[in-house]
Amino acid sequence: MKLEITGIRNLKSLIPISRKHLRKIPWLITLNLLAIIALIVLGSYAKIQGKGRGLISLFSDPFSSHYYYLGWLTGVSEIIWCVAIAVCLFTFTLLPKSHRKKVFFLASGLLMTLLYIDDRFRLTLIMAAVFSSFNHVKITIYLIYGSLIVAYGRKFWSVIARTPYLPLIAAFVLFGFSSAIDITPLPNKAAHAMLEDGSKLIGLINLTIYFWYVCYCEITRVLQKGISSSS
Repeated sequence: MKLEITGIRNLKSLIPISRKHLRKIPWLITLNLLAIIALIVLGSYAKIQGKGRGLISLFSDPFSSHYYYLGWLTGVSEIIWCVAIAVCLFTFTLLPKSHRKKVFFLASGLLMTLLYIDDRFRLTLIMAAVFSSFNHVKITIYLIYGSLIVAYGRKFWSVIARTPYLPLIAAFVLFGFSSAIDITPLPNKAAHAMLEDGSKLIGLINLTIYFWYVCYCEITRVLQKGISSSS
């Protein structure tokens, strides 16, 4: 009996705790509802159209028992992408509103998010496959991304110039090299993969190191100012 009463009390105390947590994270319910609605729509569509296998493929693991190393380096690249994006956007949320580099970290995070989404979901490949001129579409998209990177560099050069920007420049150069190899036909597929994806992986390593260092220094500087002003 005591156990039942204790259980009821714990359930009742859970309600105000949940309300308190939801007030701190007001968008939690919205994101969960959107995810649930999206899954319901996908499930209903697959049921009506008889495309259950297609739905299964959306959640299938990229694994082969014959080639257990399938996509390992691609997975590593995607993890590094996410680290760089998370570092920039988290730093953006930590810095005060009046901080002069706040917009720089936001723009960096959004630009990397755009490139990551294209790379992760193969949007360029999909668009190139839809249209007949495969390489022409790729070149157009790469030129758009290149223009965005140039505009980003010109806009925030005053900020970048005060940082050890060599890894950032190296990353963008390697990304450009990887894109050039992608549209260059090479007879050796292994060499093509090494040059294209290998250069992109090294570029991502440099990109992540750069933003990790810059974000770390900026947050440390803000914390030190806060400590000195409070004392």
